[in-house]
Amino acid sequence: MMRWARHVVGALALVATASVFAQAGDTPKPPDGALPRTTRTLSTPEMVNEAKAMLSKMQDIMKRVVQLQEVARKQKDIIKLNCVNDKLVQIKGNMNVAETANTAMHEAIARNDDGQRQHEFTRVGLVFQKIQVLGTEAENCIGEDLTFVGQTEVQVEIDPNVPDTDPTQETKPDPVIERPPVSSPFN
Repeated sequence: MMRWARHVVGALALVATASVFAQAGDTPKPPDGALPRTTRTLSTPEMVNEAKAMLSKMQDIMKRVVQLQEVARKQKDIIKLNCVNDKLVQIKGNMNVAETANTAMHEAIARNDDGQRQHEFTRVGLVFQKIQVLGTEAENCIGEDLTFVGQTEVQVEIDPNVPDTDPTQETKPDPVIERPPVSSPFN
């Protein structure tokens, strides 16, 4: 769960950085291993190659999630399996969107429609980012639980200043019984 949070924070920081650079008119440098964020500097062949690389990486992520699904099945852990299945369904849906966008990008290239070409390339890039996050979430579904670190051991230290009586129990004083006065002078 902690890795997932770090990835979400990292993705938000990346989006914030990209928007700041986009407002300033500068082109941000992508992190190592990441694909370029802007389409202004890419030629049509570069865009086609980048989209192809992203689709290939998305396929690799989907294959890895299928492997994780098998791991969950072998462990017979229904919670992990449901979690991985959910991520896999989302990845498959996003893969359909990416493939459709890639096809539309190729059609836009054939029509010489630069605006549509850039739009479809951006869609492929956004779906790529979503699938990366889903892949990480699927890894976290199978990951070891960090909450259990062993058997709990309790040590009790008795403070001599604390009374031995239970303060939650109401204590009533013993009733004082007085003998009633003699009511008749005769026994």
